[in-house]
Amino acid sequence: MPDMERNDVSGRPDDSPARAEERNGVRDELEGRLIRSGVVLSGSESDDQILAIADAVEAFEAARSAAGGDSMTNTPESSQPEDPHYVLPRRRDDESVDQYVTRVRDAAESI
Repeated sequence: MPDMERNDVSGRPDDSPARAEERNGVRDELEGRLIRSGVVLSGSESDDQILAIADAVEAFEAARSAAGGDSMTNTPESSQPEDPHYVLPRRRDDESVDQYVTRVRDAAESI
């Protein structure tokens, strides 16, 4: 996953306008990927939370792929997935980021 927090040579976070623009671009890209994967975002997630969700989803997708699951037929929108275990869990409305990340990681391990 991309590093969204970079320090300058003194060890302090780099808050330059160019770095902020880069960080926003990475966040936009990750949010777009998550939304295309069917992940519901509230809009209040921090950069670290977006990274945690993206890492969990990436682990799930890698596990599904390693098991031979098709990412096109096993989507949250699919009416007939080949195996429900290969479908990325939906985030519930009342589910915190930490709870969702744990559930996605557990699902990845169960494949």
